[in-house]
Amino acid sequence: MATEYTTVAVILYKSKTLSNGEHPLMIRVSKNRVRKYIALGISCDPKSWDPKTNLPKKSHPNKAKIDSIISKAISQYKDKVIDFKHEGKDFTPDVLISEANNLVKKTTVFKYFEIKVQSLKDCKQIGNSKVYHDTYNQLKNFTANKDFTFSQLDYNFLLKLETHLRSKDNTDNAMSVRFRTIRALFNAAIAENYVKKELCPFDKFKISERFNSKTQKRAITKEDIKKIEAIQLDKNSAAFEAQQYFLFSYYGQGINFVDIASLKWSNLINGRIFYKRAKTGNELSFKLPVPALAIIEYWKPATKTANDAYIFPILNKEIHLTPTQKHNRIHKVLTRVNKDLKKIGRDAKIETPITSYVARHTFATVLKRSGVSTAIISESMGHQTEAITQTYLKSFENSIIDEAMEHLL
Repeated sequence: MATEYTTVAVILYKSKTLSNGEHPLMIRVSKNRVRKYIALGISCDPKSWDPKTNLPKKSHPNKAKIDSIISKAISQYKDKVIDFKHEGKDFTPDVLISEANNLVKKTTVFKYFEIKVQSLKDCKQIGNSKVYHDTYNQLKNFTANKDFTFSQLDYNFLLKLETHLRSKDNTDNAMSVRFRTIRALFNAAIAENYVKKELCPFDKFKISERFNSKTQKRAITKEDIKKIEAIQLDKNSAAFEAQQYFLFSYYGQGINFVDIASLKWSNLINGRIFYKRAKTGNELSFKLPVPALAIIEYWKPATKTANDAYIFPILNKEIHLTPTQKHNRIHKVLTRVNKDLKKIGRDAKIETPITSYVARHTFATVLKRSGVSTAIISESMGHQTEAITQTYLKSFENSIIDEAMEHLL
């Protein structure tokens, strides 16, 4: 088999004459008798070009600058050829040109938002798709429906968007969500080669510094949990259901409401719950402690039921069929649950407003106070990083510091 050679050269492309009478300078990549050309973005008068050296003549006024551009371009391509050969990868001239220049694919911000929203829907991440869709709509409102490119989404654009959102009375929390969504979209566009990394405006536009998105304390104590358990409620009431969901979350490794709603009897095996987190896709399992077993037992039907039936009366497999239907139903029930939980908290004389997420935060905090490592808490909660778990434990860390400061007095 004949040895394959790849050549890279700069030529004066005489097949095209520009309006100033000059010819463009082109990179010519040749491999296996296949030639490809890409413009350097500069041109030269044929009288000032030396065809023997493929460089401008000494008399050219910008010879040094053009020589430098040519040298850099040829080195860029030859270095890529060496990389391919070192990695044992075959390539065509088209692939070499694309890789050497890291050519950016073309799209617009609105088009990419639409792709992302549909992708999230296809992955059944309905909640996330709604966040992206709402952010997309706010951007359209800001630009009066005029689409734009990622290169136009710069620092000044973000400043103007912030002013616009503040004028609409958006809270810092709400704006933090919007800008974090835009940042995630920009990072995804970088990863998919729709925009250069160096154009990312979020290195300068610091979301954490611009928006005070600190949440109020969410964790309560074990004593507070006992107070909630002690509240006597009509077992046919919505408030009773809210209480049971809250306690099941606390005793069930902080399982969140979406995953509680999605639990089926097939997820219960030998006193353990096996499930996949809707938010991250992580597969988790936990042993049901006695209080959680009692809650499960209460909802167990008197006669044998199908394995694909839901444990809790939130979703109905005959009615809630599509991801959107399930999302809307869960959101509707959760709104009612949180309203009932706030009343239960007031009745139990607990200062912290009670919501379904308080159970999850409390689970993490109680374990931390018991000496369990953050790494184990993170794994049990299905967090992708320990940094996420740390946000759950901030109120705990602050209370430890407060107690330590007492020693100064």
